Amino acid sequence: MIRKLSGTTAVITGATSGIGRATALEFSRAGVSVVVAGRREERLQKLVAEIETAGGQALAVVTDVAVQSQVDHLIENAVERFGRVDTLVNNAGVGFAGRFDQMSLEDFRRLMDVNFWGAVYASRAVVPRMKAQRGGGVIINVSSIFGKRGVPFETAYCASKFALAGFSEALRAELMSDGIDVSTIFPGAVETEIFESAPNQTGMEVPSFVPKFPAKAMARILVQTARFPQPEVVMALDAQAINFFNALAPGLMDLALGWSVPFIEGMRRGADSSKKNTGNLYQPSNKNQ
Repeated sequence: MIRKLSGTTAVITGATSGIGRATALEFSRAGVSVVVAGRREERLQKLVAEIETAGGQALAVVTDVAVQSQVDHLIENAVERFGRVDTLVNNAGVGFAGRFDQMSLEDFRRLMDVNFWGAVYASRAVVPRMKAQRGGGVIINVSSIFGKRGVPFETAYCASKFALAGFSEALRAELMSDGIDVSTIFPGAVETEIFESAPNQTGMEVPSFVPKFPAKAMARILVQTARFPQPEVVMALDAQAINFFNALAPGLMDLALGWSVPFIEGMRRGADSSKKNTGNLYQPSNKNQ
């Protein structure tokens, strides 16, 4: 089913940068009123000003998606301002680079709270409203190709993205007869701040092993998904390649990744320990204010 976007309302989490910010702008260009959420109020207000200057309608709601009461407040504000929520984009997320046995369980839980529970909270808040309103709605969950293929030194991140993918799949089937579509996006490397600002306990710079997919192009895919919902979208070429080879020969992928660990560990032993950081797991990074 093709859905009309003009005149509808979208809520976008993680909208202060990268995919979320670009998606808010793209929805606005399509005639959608947007509610943007994130932890950095100044950035949210600048985004709203940019949208309104271009003739669109927008509302900023400072939100830490790991806190259910704040997510409930976000959805309530969206409905109060625009009357309904037609599209929910669960995009907020944080990364984490480090060995599983050296990562605190507190940090692991916090990452799950942001990447997984934040989407659960928002979905729980909008589903009853989407069921009650004419036309239902669309929930778009931004996972990661690491939600299809686990990799070393990203155990918590992979766990959160696998959990989000499974949640989306089950919710999709459950809500299908209620007129609510649930789509899962599996991006590869995208022009975002996620890994640059993520906690890094390896002591090494996190490399970008492939060219990054433009955030604006990813935003167009998200808006197209809201218009014509698909169960899953794997983007871009790097993600498609990982997905293909993992489906074709998962054992070989295990071996290749497993063999890489001693090499990476060797590099870590000579790494600069001053590069270890707590990133933006609990608070926005200072460099990204």
